[in-house]
Amino acid sequence: MRQRVLLAGIALLFGVLFVTAHHSRAAEDGAFPVGLQVGETFNACSSGQIVCPARGPICDDPKVAIPADVNGGLGFKGVGPGTTLCSAGSSVGPRRLFRITVR
Repeated sequence: MRQRVLLAGIALLFGVLFVTAHHSRAAEDGAFPVGLQVGETFNACSSGQIVCPARGPICDDPKVAIPADVNGGLGFKGVGPGTTLCSAGSSVGPRRLFRITVR
């Protein structure tokens, strides 16, 4: 009897963790949209979308946007027309995703 209760408790725990992780992942899949002109920069730190100091910024397509230093903080600079995903990590929370569209 004790084993059944233990197994039921473990199954319940895994179920709750699965539902929580799935809900959290679905909420984080949305990238913050950013529109830029060629040569223009977006200050991610002052936008309130990421806690700075940010670290490890990357962009999928460096022909569209690149990480840039903006007033001592993280930013992204529009290089050429197109759309790309960029992200950066912070000391708290997961990496933040930005959808950069350069016109």
